[in-house]
Amino acid sequence: MKWYFACSSESVYFFPLIKAAVNSALVNTTLKPCFIYDGEPNELTQWLESHKVEVIFHKLSFEACIKKHFNVNDRHIPLGAYLRCDIPIIEKEDEVVLYTDCDVLFLKDIKETNIQKPEFFSCSSQFNKNDFVDFNTGVMFMNVKQLAKSHSKFVKYIEKNINKFSVFDQSAYQSFYGRKNTPLDVKYNHKPYWGIDDDAFILHFHGPKPLDFSTDKALKEFRLSYYVLYKKNIEGYQYYLKLFKTYLPEIEYSESIELLNNGSYPINKTSNRPIRVRAANFIRKKYNFIKSLLKSNFKIT
Repeated sequence: MKWYFACSSESVYFFPLIKAAVNSALVNTTLKPCFIYDGEPNELTQWLESHKVEVIFHKLSFEACIKKHFNVNDRHIPLGAYLRCDIPIIEKEDEVVLYTDCDVLFLKDIKETNIQKPEFFSCSSQFNKNDFVDFNTGVMFMNVKQLAKSHSKFVKYIEKNINKFSVFDQSAYQSFYGRKNTPLDVKYNHKPYWGIDDDAFILHFHGPKPLDFSTDKALKEFRLSYYVLYKKNIEGYQYYLKLFKTYLPEIEYSESIELLNNGSYPINKTSNRPIRVRAANFIRKKYNFIKSLLKSNFKIT
């Protein structure tokens, strides 16, 4: 089975995570890695090719929309995240492929025969293990032949509604395809804040990444949302951070993790914005998202 992952040249932060993901896939799976890269050949692409990864140089089909909507400092993540939307027009051989974000580790081999063929795509839950409506697109089994039929309409929908999406492509998939997600077992998209799971196939650093634990400065300025996730299961994070290091030995973790454990870090545990402003923004985003979902006139047949 082919495994697709993607990144933009503007997201240098993710390069070490990519190497760890590839190393874990080569050790633990028989997957064929395919990397979609929006950029020019460089040290990363050379490293990937030397590790039997097919590198596909590709410009996002609606790149102009991303660059128009996001400023230079904020566009690096969406430029990479939305690349998955073009997989159906890139892949010409297989009917079903696996896509993951770059912040994953492969723990066990994945056999296509063990995966239910999705009508469009198959995703697991996000925070709540039983919620497959609010699914997470960090791991997707994609029926590329079926998705290719609606690709042009999907792109037009994204271009028209991009200002309403709170989570980039994830919001787009949720609102455009509605309840057409084929539920995927959570063991294929396990998160550290769920604890240690020996049955997991893919570990997804959804939230804080291993690099966020590498310096005192990063821990001192830890995002509040990351801190909340980390505190849900410190043991899980400690276990999977140690495992990550086996696939990227050069990473070093800061001793200040202990300050995070005892609550001394992060320094700022409250948002700078008043709660009424945060609440209003949250409600506005949810309202726009639901409205776009209800107004979507795409008919899936």
